[in-house]
Amino acid sequence: LFLKRPKRSLFFNRGVPGPAGAAPSELDQMNPGQAKAAGAKPGWLPAAWRDSTFVRVPGELGRAVRLPQLRLWSLWWVFNSAGYYLIVYYVHILWNVVHPTTDTTRVYNGAADAASTLLGALTSFAAGFVKIRWALWARLVIAVVTVLQAGLVFLMYKTDDIWLCYAAFVLFRGSYQFLVPIATFQIAASLSQELRALVFGINTFLATVLKTVITLIVSDKRGLGLPVHSQFLVYFVYFLVLFAAYFLAAVLVGLRHFQQSRHQPLPAAQELMSPMQEKATQDGAQLPALEDGVFAVGELSPQSEAKA
Repeated sequence: LFLKRPKRSLFFNRGVPGPAGAAPSELDQMNPGQAKAAGAKPGWLPAAWRDSTFVRVPGELGRAVRLPQLRLWSLWWVFNSAGYYLIVYYVHILWNVVHPTTDTTRVYNGAADAASTLLGALTSFAAGFVKIRWALWARLVIAVVTVLQAGLVFLMYKTDDIWLCYAAFVLFRGSYQFLVPIATFQIAASLSQELRALVFGINTFLATVLKTVITLIVSDKRGLGLPVHSQFLVYFVYFLVLFAAYFLAAVLVGLRHFQQSRHQPLPAAQELMSPMQEKATQDGAQLPALEDGVFAVGELSPQSEAKA
């Protein structure tokens, strides 16, 4: 709030003359008729309050939240990242309890961190090659990864073997990093360029608030003040509840899809496609022919990329 304001940004002060050939703001293109009706010059904010950025941006966010994939992955970002960072922050304390020693030559916490980072990089890279119909299978994939995380957290809570604790942490971080690029793509593909940073910022802020509330309740002395082993038991229950919610949502989506397919089966060429392909198909856009009828994460058709 107290940093120096920029002279020009994507949302504010867009009337400042820009370089020659600069593209018009995407917010101006969202409702192009409003600027003309208000008699405003191109690139200038209308004077009416209903056309102000403070009103239009929340309106666009409200419309974006109605998109199922954006809502799903934003919720995943908030809840799962909060649990993930709680584990990352407190695992070193757990290791010290599981394997208390003053001999630093027998402590491999740094090696475990390095291995988990390397595995996270590999799983993030591998996520780009996953080709499934995310609109149908996303909830089930999240549920499977979440229950795996819950099992690994329970193993860290239960074991007295420091090497098992290390291995569980490495797999935990790797499984989380597998979903990060998928979530990033799904959220970004559902939004205009100007709303992406805002939505990611809101998701991260809400995750930070949730993480802070859990910390105050579970580990802070002003709350329950639980020892680290008991904290990990609470985190295990937390991930287990998330798994139950995702699995129930996956079952409901699967039943709905099964009922619809009985009445109106999809063509074979459209059985596997990305959410952007599905949206383009509904809008009547012609999609490029693909051998397997599906985009990998991070791939967009030219038409869909323009829409995004």
